[in-house]
Amino acid sequence: MYELEKETYLGNTKNIFNTHEGIAVVETEYQNKVYEGWHSHNNAHITLFLKGGTTEKRKNSSETVGPGSLLFYHSDELHLNQNTLFPSRNINIEIEENLLKGLHINEAEIEKSIQNSVFAKSLILKIFKESQSADNFTNDNVNMLFSQLANANEHFERFEKSPFWVKSLNELLQDCWNENPNLKDLAQVLNLSPITISKHFPKYFGCTLGEYMRRIKINRSLSLIQSNEKNLTEIALECGFADQSHFIRTFKNQTGFLPKQFQKL
Repeated sequence: MYELEKETYLGNTKNIFNTHEGIAVVETEYQNKVYEGWHSHNNAHITLFLKGGTTEKRKNSSETVGPGSLLFYHSDELHLNQNTLFPSRNINIEIEENLLKGLHINEAEIEKSIQNSVFAKSLILKIFKESQSADNFTNDNVNMLFSQLANANEHFERFEKSPFWVKSLNELLQDCWNENPNLKDLAQVLNLSPITISKHFPKYFGCTLGEYMRRIKINRSLSLIQSNEKNLTEIALECGFADQSHFIRTFKNQTGFLPKQFQKL
């Protein structure tokens, strides 16, 4: 049982970008067997799994994760990794305590913010993309994107306190994500007025209906792209896009990457 210093992970570190203002972006790959004992990290961090996967054990839980999975780790939180697949690759967004103090938030609030995983994955990929093409604006851009991620907690809290129909609507959208439902259809299923959904949707979901559906579709595509089992046209159609070009434009807008670029990560 031991603690890993900042920017250090069990796998091989491929790239590190540090804003020197409390955020580090660390890309890690796992090609060989790693230490499977209990350990912790000096800083809190968010991990997006790009390839492979592992079984993640905490004090009172165990979860098997794969491509597209998102996890939050508190600073000094004991956990262990078992049955790691090779090769695996992760993006880690590491957060120092001084940054959280400056933003007047705590680790628990960051953990809540990523529960809107569709939104969080999009921002994490944009942060990663920024870190790869560092220029005079990168630090500010990374800080701004992370602030959006941190502020997502406000939308989560609104969502948690929302009327019952909001949660029912979210479940419906998750179930029919590839059917392109319109306001009229949704309102009919939920026995609501389309005006009610239109008026309150941005308040509880943090975006328009169209934007939310695009996020869900791109989220669904992440694991399909990394699996290399289907071509982009097949993935586009499976994820509810009219054609490959529309899918590519939307993917770039949501993540900062072209699908082929993401596939090569």
